[in-house]
Order: sequence, then structure tokens, then C-alpha cells
Amino acid sequence: MGYGIGGYISLSLQNSAGTATTNRVYVPFKSESLTENIEPLQSENLKGIFDNPDTITGIKNITGDIIFEPHPIYLGHFLKGVCGQSSTTFSTSAAIHEFLPRQVDFDETVALPPYTIEVYKSVGDGFRYTDAQIHTLQINLTAGAIAECTATIHARTASSVSKQTPSYIDADPFTWDTVSLQVGGSANGEFESATITITNPIEGVPTLNGEKTEGKLKRSGFRTVTVAGDQDFSNQTQSDIFKAQTRQRFLFTLTGGDIGGSKNNQLTIDMPQTNYTAFSFPIGGAGRITASYDGNGEYDTSSSYSVRFTLQNTQASY
Repeated sequence: MGYGIGGYISLSLQNSAGTATTNRVYVPFKSESLTENIEPLQSENLKGIFDNPDTITGIKNITGDIIFEPHPIYLGHFLKGVCGQSSTTFSTSAAIHEFLPRQVDFDETVALPPYTIEVYKSVGDGFRYTDAQIHTLQINLTAGAIAECTATIHARTASSVSKQTPSYIDADPFTWDTVSLQVGGSANGEFESATITITNPIEGVPTLNGEKTEGKLKRSGFRTVTVAGDQDFSNQTQSDIFKAQTRQRFLFTLTGGDIGGSKNNQLTIDMPQTNYTAFSFPIGGAGRITASYDGNGEYDTSSSYSVRFTLQNTQASY
């Protein structure tokens, strides 16, 4: 019998598309839904029989989510995957990693850096998924809770792999009390939740490559950056900003444990030009009124990005 507690997930950054790698990073996670898909093809030839002909195996791929509580080091692998690049500088005992969404594809085959993802489900061999694209990353910050991330995956090929022995870094994930927020350049304590999502729309492109896997994984639309959540309706400041469609900077800072040299694990999420697309504050009863909001992180020409993630930790590079 398989138990989730006996499973593991590892990521391994590939040098190129099509070739699996084994520089495994084992990632603590809450759940996963990675699924091998097979598109059935239905023949329409007529043979004098009323019943459907047998289906024929069509395109195969792997899609699904990995849900995890973000640790200051593990999170960087997902940020590189979804942004497409990273750069690192050093300050005393800390490494400072900057993740800016890349404006070119990884290569002619895949849009984003390809990863080999291995999933072991406590029984038999593990499952290896190659050319995995981490095309969407959602970071959920809710008052009173541990931060949570959802990484959405699209991979090209699947195979089996021998069970490995995972190892993990002993450290706590970010929690709500490590979060501070500036809106429009000023500290704002009215926000009760925020979900920041960066999405690269990816589609599988079948080619005449002699295989039943997708030949390429390419973009199918514009990259988007969004923020959504709830805030206390204690004044009409943000409502007025929504009505006026005034752009403002959202700057989230998550500060974790000490790493020496007067430095801490830290994540900053900078959305320099955020525009509310929805802002509502209905009366739902006798109690407190809260406002729900949605916003787009637009590309800011003065900053040259729509979002910038900066991660400070002890990891040498990504």
C-alpha cells in the first residue's frame, strides 16, 4: 500500500531539451497532481458496423500542480523556472538572487528552462517527467497561515526511474507574520490576503517527429502577472484608486530566519505598476465589511519589468 508520507518529488535543471538530468533537488511538498495524459484518436472509417472503432493512441503529455509551503532556498528553483532566468550577487554571508521574467525563449524547442521532475509514490519505481515547464507559479499569503505556493507543470515525456534516497534542508517555510506590504510607496496594514500569480501560457505543439509526444512546448499568449485577495474596508482610499485607474507599486517583503552577518532569509516581490481590475466591498451581513480586489501587474517601462522577485539566502546559485 502506498502512502503519501513515503513519497518524494525532485527537480533537476536540464542543460537542454530532450535530455534528462540527475542533479536532484528534493522539494518538501503538500500535494501533487501530475498526471500522464493520452489523447485518444477516433477513426471515422466506415466498416458496416454501428459501433465505434477502437481508439488509437494519440498525443501524450504530463500536466498538473505541485503545492508546497515555500522555503527560502527551495523557492528559488521554481522562481527560475517560471521567470526563465536568475542572476546572483553576494553580500557578506548572503547570496542575493534576482529573478526577472525573460523576454526570449529558452530555445527553439521549449519556452522556459526544462526540468526533469521525479515523483516517487511509495510503491515500485518512481516516475520521471522530462522537459517539464514550470509555466505558472502562485504565491498565496494569508493572515494567520503559512505561505503556500502552487506550481503548474507541463512536461513532454514520461518514463520510470529507480527509487532514490531524498534529503532535505531543515528550515521553516515563510509564514504570514514575516510579510510586510507597501502600496504606492507607503506601508499598508489593511490587506488580509494576497495571491500573486505569474503565468506563461504554454501549449504543446505536435510535430512530425516520429513520436507520440509533443515536439515543442511554446507560448500561446501574453505572460500575465496578477494579484488578488481581500483587505479591510476601513476607508475608501483604495476604492478611489480603483475608480481613477491609478497605477501604484505593490512591494511585498517576507523576512525569515537569521543567516548570519546581520542578514536574513528574505523574499521581495516588486510589482512596480499595478492596476486594479476589480474592487468590490458588499455588505454581507451585520459584521465587518471587507473588500475583495484583483489587479494586473503591468510592464513598467521605467523599471523594464512587470514583476521582480529577489531572494536572499545562502544558496550559491540557481
